[in-house]
Amino acid sequence: MQRLSGIHLAVAVLLVLGGISVAHSAKAPSPPTVSVEADGKVSAKPDMATLTLEVETQAASAAAASKDNTGRTQTLLAALKPALGPEDQLRTLSFRLQPLRAPKDKTHPLEIKGYQAVHRLEVKIKDLEHLGRVLDTALTKGASQINGPYWGHSHLEELQRQAAVDALGRARRLAEALAQASGLKIQGVEKISTGVRYLPARAGGEVYMAARAAAAPPIEVGEEDIRAHVQAVFRLAP
Repeated sequence: MQRLSGIHLAVAVLLVLGGISVAHSAKAPSPPTVSVEADGKVSAKPDMATLTLEVETQAASAAAASKDNTGRTQTLLAALKPALGPEDQLRTLSFRLQPLRAPKDKTHPLEIKGYQAVHRLEVKIKDLEHLGRVLDTALTKGASQINGPYWGHSHLEELQRQAAVDALGRARRLAEALAQASGLKIQGVEKISTGVRYLPARAGGEVYMAARAAAAPPIEVGEEDIRAHVQAVFRLAP
């Protein structure tokens, strides 16, 4: 009997301990949350611009097309450099030399009729007061084609932060309205994720053909929107 009593006592102790373990491992219920999304934006005037210029030449031979292109590009560069400000940048993007093919007649395959050379340059203008002068120079000193301007912001990162903060403020106000409608209050932030979008705008008349333009068109710089999207989860409490 004593032996059986010992076994019963051991089982009872294990049951009690097991009950204590279960009681301690039980998780407290999670506080209620509300998940919201909001968009924010900040408007700012661009203070930078980028142009891409092309010098195109054609000739009967590859050597002639390349030589002619080199001469015209050197003339353009010599004119452009004095027109740039101290912070502006000028560089070559690419040089392409390719054959021009055309059919001799409908019964024959394509054959080489000549060669084309294209030198692409990029101009980054940090002071927009120079933009008109650069366009005029490019149009009159050898550029066959001009693409842009593509606007930019020297303080883009700060503008993106401002847009994200604006989006978060809108998200919080929305969460507060929903919480109040439910008889609750915002207690804290559970999670935040965000994405910022900025698509640089192009000026009207994206491509200018030098052969068709006597002077650079007037360029007006307007404000652009830098946008941010926020997803946030807020903890609620009575």
